[in-house]
Amino acid sequence: MEPAAELTSIDVLARRLPFSLDDYTRVGELYVRWRQHRTPEAQELLEIWLYCYVLRYFFIKALQNPRLSVVGLEALVGETFLRLRSNLDSVRYPERFVAWVASACRHAFLNHLRHQMRPDALVDEEEEGSEEPIDSLQAEDLSLWVSAVVAAIGRLPNFLREVARLALLERLSYEEISRSLRKPPPTIRVYLHRALERLRTDPELQEFRALLEA
Repeated sequence: MEPAAELTSIDVLARRLPFSLDDYTRVGELYVRWRQHRTPEAQELLEIWLYCYVLRYFFIKALQNPRLSVVGLEALVGETFLRLRSNLDSVRYPERFVAWVASACRHAFLNHLRHQMRPDALVDEEEEGSEEPIDSLQAEDLSLWVSAVVAAIGRLPNFLREVARLALLERLSYEEISRSLRKPPPTIRVYLHRALERLRTDPELQEFRALLEA
């Protein structure tokens, strides 16, 4: 698999933005402009940024946390994005829009864990009420992170590689992957679970993360 030929849906969508996904100043200005003028262009750009942010947030959590199921992740991305999009008008302080989104993602993640695990199994998170929009991998250059993940997928065994590529990079559903690879959905789920376990412990990917967080 050639890394240059593989692009995640995040990377493809983010290219439609006139600024970096992590340029929170520009994102805030876009949100204020949308609140004031409600133009279709501002609405579209705001939704693209919102979807990219939510998808990346939970994609990173899936790699970081082996207890987060892929099925739960898929539902969490859609539910969180739709809830935020339908409540865009509810941000009390427009200049804190990015912090509002980050806080909503964090709380959605914690609530998901609370439904799946015992309270003492929760990962450590910042206290509720924090308005910092930064999580551990949020400030890295997106293209470098994409390349690192693609390379890690390329190091998977052959029988896991295509399933991981279709699920994580092309964002296909289990049913779509099942039809594409001509394997039953339960097998796809098992393969993807094994692929995620390997990605979470991939030495080079973990080293790349450590460099970003240094």
